[in-house]
Amino acid sequence: MPEPALQKPLPEEEQYVELMPAEKKLIGWSLGLGIVLLAILILASRSLS
Repeated sequence: MPEPALQKPLPEEEQYVELMPAEKKLIGWSLGLGIVLLAILILASRSLS
């Protein structure tokens, strides 16, 4: 019995869609905030030990 396809492959012209400026800004802010919070967590854990 063949496995059911969970997703249909996209047509060739729909494989890549350019991100909108708001999406790019959101990704940048999310990455920046994640890195800053990770640095704060590392500094806090070093100061407590």
